Amino acid sequence: MAAWVDSPIVSFSRDGRVVELGRSGESPALHLHGSTGLGLAPVDIKSSERLSGDGSIVRGVRYGARDVYVPLLLSGTELSVTEARRDLTRLLAPHLGPVDVRIQDPLTGTDRMIRGYLRDGMEGDFGTDFGRSWHRLGLTFECPDPWWLGPEQIVELRIDPGSKPFISQSVPFFPVMLAQSSVQGQFEVDILGDGPVWPSWQVTGPGEDLTISNGQDVIEISGEFDASPPVLIETGPGRITPDRWADLSLRSRLFSLDPGQQMLTVTLVGASTDTLVRLTYQERFLEGV
Repeated sequence: MAAWVDSPIVSFSRDGRVVELGRSGESPALHLHGSTGLGLAPVDIKSSERLSGDGSIVRGVRYGARDVYVPLLLSGTELSVTEARRDLTRLLAPHLGPVDVRIQDPLTGTDRMIRGYLRDGMEGDFGTDFGRSWHRLGLTFECPDPWWLGPEQIVELRIDPGSKPFISQSVPFFPVMLAQSSVQGQFEVDILGDGPVWPSWQVTGPGEDLTISNGQDVIEISGEFDASPPVLIETGPGRITPDRWADLSLRSRLFSLDPGQQMLTVTLVGASTDTLVRLTYQERFLEGV
């Protein structure tokens, strides 16, 4: 039962509660060799035979839900092992929702997470993997979304307090700061990872007539934006809270951001130094390590 002394750090979390598995015998919950499901997710290829000629035609390729398996050892006194097992049961109970399984590799600087439901491993089997002062477990998480997520990235756009905002009814101008470069509301983000990301936009007024664009993709919401409540645009699930769908232009689309450098433009008429536009996203990866 060798520990991963120089291995990635594994932790489980939900609603602010975190259990981190140790990599040496000093920890009550020890990460063991044998984790699986950290690479490419199961591949589903749909194809149909050609009507004439040889072979087939591929109609689509998709990644299916994956299982992530993490073996661990609880060790200590009989009481501490029982308490550690109960803490894990309370944290991982699937009826409470998905758990964030996080892997950090100090060697490469990788920090990735996947959400999954505990499917088995906490049934309380006290056979050959059980002793008075130790209990070996193998936790299997079913992950509906097969992509691994990087740390949350946040870009906040504000008017520079040292500048005088230029407000026009015909030419919206939103001077911003706190980005790599800020020219007339334009800023650049570099999306790493292997797949498109679905960002969230939070808009805190005052201001009116919001436009967010990336090339031909655009989100346009007419009307005023108050300081409270802020408007949250979630492109992944397709939600706008509070409801502003009636103010959305017909050419708008809640667009994703593809890997690579993206030049985004944000405009908001009547912005002040209290106005805030916050972009939040997590990059997506094929592998966990």
